[in-house]
Amino acid sequence: MKFWIDGDSCPRKAMEIVLRAHGRRGLQVVVVADRVIPEVGERGAEMNLVPHGSGEADNRIAMDSREGDIALTRDFPLGIRLVEKGVTVLNDRGKLWNIRELRDRAEEAELMKAIRKGGIAKKSKRGYSKQDSHNFAAALDKLLNSQLIPGESLQ
Repeated sequence: MKFWIDGDSCPRKAMEIVLRAHGRRGLQVVVVADRVIPEVGERGAEMNLVPHGSGEADNRIAMDSREGDIALTRDFPLGIRLVEKGVTVLNDRGKLWNIRELRDRAEEAELMKAIRKGGIAKKSKRGYSKQDSHNFAAALDKLLNSQLIPGESLQ
């Protein structure tokens, strides 16, 4: 089993939590991004650099991941692709996704994008809080210690 991280949008604190799990448990971690993230290599995880451009990191994760792997991403379309091939998908706030939820959220995201483009709403700038970090750490620990059904609450 590999733990894939979509490094282009992963908060540093969530990455740090996974890298600590890598060190404690020997978890095989692969970070895919279009820029080097120094702490990844320094901690002994694999850094997989892809060309800059829309979708390159997503495509690499979707292509190289296997059934039984785990992926950390905020990207709903990538999450859909991964769940369809048997990869467990977790977001950086501790949510374990199932295919129905991912499809619903992808549709909502497209609708909100159109609304923002039309000037009706502004883009949310919600940060990554200590509570988000705590929830993610607890969810990751629970996921690594048990077999959960996608969509089941980790919190």
